[in-house]
Amino acid sequence: MKRLLLLTVLFLFCSSSFFAQESERDYVDEQNMTVSEVEELIQKQSAINKLDFVFGVEPMVSLNTHTKADGQFVSAPSPIYFPIYMGISVPNYTAISFQPSLRFYMSYNLVYGDMVLPAEIENRTGLTFNFLINLPVVFKLNYRNKYSWSVMAGLAGLIRFATVPFNVQSSEPGATGTVQSDVNYMNSWFYKNARFLYLSGAIDWMFYYGTTKYGPEFSVFFPIAAFADFSIDSLMLGVGVKVEF
Repeated sequence: MKRLLLLTVLFLFCSSSFFAQESERDYVDEQNMTVSEVEELIQKQSAINKLDFVFGVEPMVSLNTHTKADGQFVSAPSPIYFPIYMGISVPNYTAISFQPSLRFYMSYNLVYGDMVLPAEIENRTGLTFNFLINLPVVFKLNYRNKYSWSVMAGLAGLIRFATVPFNVQSSEPGATGTVQSDVNYMNSWFYKNARFLYLSGAIDWMFYYGTTKYGPEFSVFFPIAAFADFSIDSLMLGVGVKVEF
C-alpha cells in the first residue's frame, strides 16, 4: 500500500513538472513571438517615419507658340492646367533626398499639319489624359526646423493617352481624315522624338508646423524634344502650394 501511494505521488509530481515545463515553453514561445512582432512593428514604423507624404496643387501653363497661321487662329493659346499631385519624400531627415511624384490632368488637342496642338473645346478632336511622373533629387537647406529652402532637379516622363472626346463621333471629319484617325495620330506623335521626356527643376520654401511642412513651390518642365523639334512648345511652368506630412 505504501509502495502504491509512493508511486502515485511520484507520478503526480512528474506529471506536474512535465506540464509546468510545457507551459513555460509555450509561454516563452509566445513571448518570443510577441517580441518579434514588436520588432517588426518598430521597423515598419521606423521606415514610415523616414519618409514624408507630399501633396500639392500647382496650376501649370504649357507653352504653345503655334497659335496662329496666316493671321488666323489654328489652336488654343498656351493652356493652363490644374493638376493635383502626390508623392513621397525619402529620407525626410537629410539634406539630400528623393521626391518622386505624380501629377494628373486632362487636356483637349487637335492635329494641325504634322503637329498635335492644344485645342479649344469647340475645335477638339482628342481628349487627352496626362500623367506627369517626376523623379527629382532634392537639395534642402534647413533652418532650425522652422523653415527650409529646397532646389530640385531631375527627369520627368509625360505619359499621354488620347481618346475620342465626349459628344464627338469617331467618324466625324478630322485633320487626318476622321476624329478616330486624329486620335491614332496623336497617340503616335506623343512618343516620337522623345516628346514624353522632360528635364525638371523646382524650388520651394517650406514652413514647419510640428511634423507638417507647407509652402509655395515653383516648377519648370523643359521638353527634351525641343532639340529635335526646334521648338519649345510644351514647356511647362507651374506655381502652387505643397504640403509634406
